[in-house]
Amino acid sequence: MGININELFKGVAVVIDDQVNDPKANIQKVLEQIISLHIPVVKYTNIPNEDDVSHFQSLSFVFLDWQLVKQDIADADTINGVSIPSGLEYENSKKNIEFIKKLNEICYCPVFIFTNDIKDNIESTLYSAKIYKRDSQNNIFIEQKSSLQQKNSFQKVVENWIKKNPSVYVLKEWEREYQKCKSRLFFDFQQMSPVWPQVMWKCFNEDGCNKSLELGELISGNLYTRMKPFNFNEDLLKGTYCIDDNCAELRKVLEGSLFLKEESLHDDNIAPGDLFYYSSCYFVNIRATCDLIPNRDDTRFTIDDVDLYLLKGSKLSNKKTNYSFNKNYGHFDEREGQTVIFPLHGGKAIDFRFKTIVIKKWQEIKDKRIGRILPPYITKIQQRFALYLHRQGLPRIPEEAIF
Repeated sequence: MGININELFKGVAVVIDDQVNDPKANIQKVLEQIISLHIPVVKYTNIPNEDDVSHFQSLSFVFLDWQLVKQDIADADTINGVSIPSGLEYENSKKNIEFIKKLNEICYCPVFIFTNDIKDNIESTLYSAKIYKRDSQNNIFIEQKSSLQQKNSFQKVVENWIKKNPSVYVLKEWEREYQKCKSRLFFDFQQMSPVWPQVMWKCFNEDGCNKSLELGELISGNLYTRMKPFNFNEDLLKGTYCIDDNCAELRKVLEGSLFLKEESLHDDNIAPGDLFYYSSCYFVNIRATCDLIPNRDDTRFTIDDVDLYLLKGSKLSNKKTNYSFNKNYGHFDEREGQTVIFPLHGGKAIDFRFKTIVIKKWQEIKDKRIGRILPPYITKIQQRFALYLHRQGLPRIPEEAIF
């Protein structure tokens, strides 16, 4: 199944080439191909400054000429056979790397580097800067300029690259639906009331909760419900990935889907699933969200005074992890008084026990938080703990009755 580049790449393309304004330069052949796909183009003859880059929050892609040198230097090199000074080449590479790093901070989009230089040299430079992986999938694509001179060659090169980079394909498909839903959401709310943010802000303020967090979650939740079911291209996603050969990588992906690290959390936001580590043990907060806000009837009561209800957990050994895992159902065999979450905090299986609950104030342990277990996994812990509290004790069955 082919890829519709025009449908997949919605947004503006940025082209950075020192000869982009020269009507006789080869870059014009590439521009013609991009424009023929009805993708708007913003041109730069040099690396954009930081203020410009701050606006690159929703791009189709970036087209970067790696060797950005002034035209008179390039001509002199051609005429006199003089190579580009190593100092100039180093500064050029340094600027390119800084630009890509800044871009990745605000917009994860494909960066197409087309050059006359040796591809391996550029790969080594990017690899040393820790923004490129060898023999792996990247959002950076490096190719020789000579491969783009034929008609439709840009589209074919991009199509082949996307087939090898499912992460970029999924991003662009999701982004397309997200942008449509975002517009629908704010248009719908605007029709309901032009001051809807103020209405909700007042409600959150009266609840005494984190107003900014609640407003953000309201928007995120409504966006999610408006997004239509996706229809991803199976041919691009089934691939030839072998799980057996990439166990560590698989664990990282699974952990990322159920666990949010501390650096991604707000300091003043407490929630069910907050995970703490101290005294060589793990502790997870199971208290309901509505109970994790300061007492609005007492102005002396701050977020530091909020009590957390913590269940204690410990790491399962590899032997116990293998023993407890039920291959038939893809879950761990658990008793009434426990639940196992895997993988957490570096690919570990953590066994949380329900017999004892620890109450700690936020002020006491906030610097021990290492992340947050996300739904539905924290919901599972809360539900199993609730069932544990309501369990009915039964008499033991004599062994003789069974054996």
